[in-house]
Amino acid sequence: MYGSDSEDESNRRDDNDFVELKQEVVELRTLHKREEELYFYDSFAYPWEKDKHYKMVYQLEKKYFPDQGFDKAFLAPGQQSNQREKKKANKSGIRSTEAKSKEVEDKGIVFFDDEEKFAERDDNAIQLEVSEKKVEEFFKCLKKVPDKETDVANAEPFLSSRSRGLPPKWDTTAGTVVLVNKPKGWTSFTVCGKLRRLVNVKKVGHAGTLDPMATGLLIVCVGKATKVVDRYQGMIKGYSGIFRLGEATSTWDADSPVIQREPWEHIRDEDIKKIAASLCGEIWQVPPMFSAIKVGGEKMYEKARRGESIELSPRRISIFQFHVERSLEDRQNVIFRVTCSKGTYIRSLCADFGKALGSCAHLTALRRDAIGEYSADDAWEFQELEGAVAKAYL
Repeated sequence: MYGSDSEDESNRRDDNDFVELKQEVVELRTLHKREEELYFYDSFAYPWEKDKHYKMVYQLEKKYFPDQGFDKAFLAPGQQSNQREKKKANKSGIRSTEAKSKEVEDKGIVFFDDEEKFAERDDNAIQLEVSEKKVEEFFKCLKKVPDKETDVANAEPFLSSRSRGLPPKWDTTAGTVVLVNKPKGWTSFTVCGKLRRLVNVKKVGHAGTLDPMATGLLIVCVGKATKVVDRYQGMIKGYSGIFRLGEATSTWDADSPVIQREPWEHIRDEDIKKIAASLCGEIWQVPPMFSAIKVGGEKMYEKARRGESIELSPRRISIFQFHVERSLEDRQNVIFRVTCSKGTYIRSLCADFGKALGSCAHLTALRRDAIGEYSADDAWEFQELEGAVAKAYL
């Protein structure tokens, strides 16, 4: 056998029967160095940084590699850009007729009478002018597919009211916002629960709590509209109601019995108007104990029902308008209209009003008239909304 220690030469093969294998180096296709850097950057960079990066690379290539820059992609081999020709012409102080004709083309307005003049020109005189605007248009073509989440976020939800009617579909890509006139005795959570079962949508939330004794406008967001609930919570709100002088309750409203009585006969109409004027503007307000504010993960009204007393820190609010007028039927009642900012507690405002008059007071009636541009007069009565939904979607 070939390669053995046997001395039998007849069993050996000639060297000519073998083929010598030579090692070859195969060069695989590799990306250009700058192209490789761009590919690496596209893979790991944020989407909003890529456009800026492309422009930076273009400017650097144009400055340091004029013969290999991106402008060459729009030119034929051996062809030069018009910008370089213009620079040479400006340096020598000679403006050719071709440059003048190109300025006419740049104006962008060509009349039918001038078409013959342009046709008579030589084809060599008309060249493609590469500008940064064309390069930017090229980069726009390289943009990724538009993000669906941003498109959904920019879409406006359907506003359902008495004047606009019901939406074609409740759970759309942008959701639905419903204006509801909350009846007395219902909590805001009760309205959301009833509306959830009515329209058969899981996500339902309101844009500002109303006390059970209060009535008026409650904005309810359905479906995807719950993502923009903060937009409605931050709007200016308008209220109207009645507070009673000389009597105080533990909840600062009529939902609990009177626990304190103070004289109120000495209060004049002029004093009431002065106090109302002094409360306008930016003021500090202490929220009531019976409120939905969470302290230590627990709501304040739950602590108050157990008899716990916690001093809440005051909050800065804004009172834009505060009109008061004593009732002609009962001088102990004061009718008011107030326009205020987010986070204002009307119960606290009425209690502070009574203290400023040297007496006490509590809220007896409250109605939310408006939230921003939305009015309670255009809001659905819930029974009316139930009937409209039953007719429209049967």
